[in-house]
Amino acid sequence: MCGLALPAAADAPRFDIASGLPTVAPFSDITLNGLPQLTTSTISPFVVIDDSDTLAGWNVTLTIPNFSNGTGADCTTDATATIDASGLSMEAANVTAADVDTSVTGVTSEGFADFTTARKIVVADVGHGEGRYVVTPALLKLLIPANVIAGAYCTVANMSIGVGP
Repeated sequence: MCGLALPAAADAPRFDIASGLPTVAPFSDITLNGLPQLTTSTISPFVVIDDSDTLAGWNVTLTIPNFSNGTGADCTTDATATIDASGLSMEAANVTAADVDTSVTGVTSEGFADFTTARKIVVADVGHGEGRYVVTPALLKLLIPANVIAGAYCTVANMSIGVGP
């Protein structure tokens, strides 16, 4: 699941809804064998638009809390076990111009480990970021500890766009 914080329709920057909102795919299943296991997921490519003419910069943040074996909107109802999401990592996203009028100068991406607090995965510096940008996130990798309790786990990822670097 992926929750999105979208600015008001007249505000910029924003996700280009017509191009598709970013979504996090389910992590691949693993078979517990007494050793730590690696599972992966993808985030769909998405487009960021800034046509505000302010050149205030912007940032895209990603937050992924701990995984729980519960149910409900936040996956914690009746949960009996969790997987620590601090073992989650992602390398830097690929950011390209979506059209010939857009420059990627001053727009950077960074990889992180531990998305339990918001991480700025793409940043447009002040004076930059005007235009349309295609963001192709890298593979999400989650290390599952050897002692995890077998079951189905979920979490609710949140991706949002903010003004300023």
